[in-house]
Amino acid sequence: MNTIYWLRNDLRLHDNAALAALAPTAAALLPVYCFDPIAFGLDPYLELAKVGPHRLPFLLETLADLQRGYAALGSGIHFVVGKPEEVLPALAQQVGAAEILVSNEATTEEEDAVNAVADALGPNTKLREFDNLTLLHPSDLRIALRDLPLSFSKFRFDVADKAQVRPPLPVPTRLPALPAGFAPAPLPDAATLCAALGLPAPAPRPRDRRSALPALPGGETAALARLHDYAVERHLIGRYDDTRNQLLGEAFSTKFSPWLANGSLSARQIWAAIDEYDAAHGARSKGAMQLRLELLWRDYFRLLAARTGPAFFQWRGLRGQTPKPLNSNQKKFDAWTQGRTGNAFVDANMRELLATGFMSNRGRQNAASYLIHDLGQDWRHGAAWFEHQLVDHDPASNWGNWKYIAGTGTDVRDTAFDVPQQAKRYDPQGRYVRTWGSAKP
Repeated sequence: MNTIYWLRNDLRLHDNAALAALAPTAAALLPVYCFDPIAFGLDPYLELAKVGPHRLPFLLETLADLQRGYAALGSGIHFVVGKPEEVLPALAQQVGAAEILVSNEATTEEEDAVNAVADALGPNTKLREFDNLTLLHPSDLRIALRDLPLSFSKFRFDVADKAQVRPPLPVPTRLPALPAGFAPAPLPDAATLCAALGLPAPAPRPRDRRSALPALPGGETAALARLHDYAVERHLIGRYDDTRNQLLGEAFSTKFSPWLANGSLSARQIWAAIDEYDAAHGARSKGAMQLRLELLWRDYFRLLAARTGPAFFQWRGLRGQTPKPLNSNQKKFDAWTQGRTGNAFVDANMRELLATGFMSNRGRQNAASYLIHDLGQDWRHGAAWFEHQLVDHDPASNWGNWKYIAGTGTDVRDTAFDVPQQAKRYDPQGRYVRTWGSAKP
């Protein structure tokens, strides 16, 4: 039978459950990447492209790398601009596909797209979903999604600690050929893609020499190279707990997040590297334990988004909290986005984001807290700005963290940060503020 594989945020060959599930009798495989006008369109809050000037080039690099990987295994990728519920059923009919494979997503917009495709398929084509994007397989959690604790600590100790992380799946040695006579459309460049989507093309952004990101492109090849360099060559896992709150340089944190976000790196592959590090060093280091904890947080936000649905993205609290009153002010919000609030620490972080598409976790928390609790602005606008700017945007992690800082997530305590105290603690000599004291290096 012929099969379509709808590629989304699973842009890798390693640890890929959908590829591993391909029937040995599959006559042909058509991998398809669909540039969905909804996923790539304007957000409802700021009217900015969701996939912004940093993430779009990184994604196109990722897709080019994946295309080379598929070609090496005897396959290819078909690229198309359009609504998945229109594109995929038409392709299934054209190539006689009996099934469409797709990886599960956790958030409502992505789930709506899958449901729309399922509803639009004819009776001869089935949609098969795979749990391909989390660290812990949902069937290993031993609880129903509706019973997910509204507390990360309870999830960690009562659920995650009782589950085993599965080993990553190997890279296939060969893939079925494309359907006979089918000529896949090539990967568009940024200008062509944006024109097709009705969006302005992002201006080229040269690398800022101050960037904390490693000088690596998007794609599985670079992702695995970064993992090897960080874990094996430089043994940085052991230092992670000591350095993770720093602000300057590519080595203070893993920087795996851009590749994790689009699925060109598997969380299980990282977990396996941590296991290897612990085995080689004879004990579980604090750095390894903290890095495992960060991966569990990522899973928790995905599960929480799936459990709570649209409420995950709404202003109101998940535990009935009343959000703080808003003092909406466009000038204040614009000053925050451009790093011109007058708070040197917040401004430095926002300038880094603007220039590079990246900001440390410590910076993200402080910048979010300042916008919400000091400036009185709507947290959803801040989350939308981050979605537009971040090279490593992941909807569950980004919106989940913003909802937490806003005090409308699972925590009922005061979540405001003392930003001046944070600046003194994490940038005591002011090196970070001086580094990002201006928009240009």
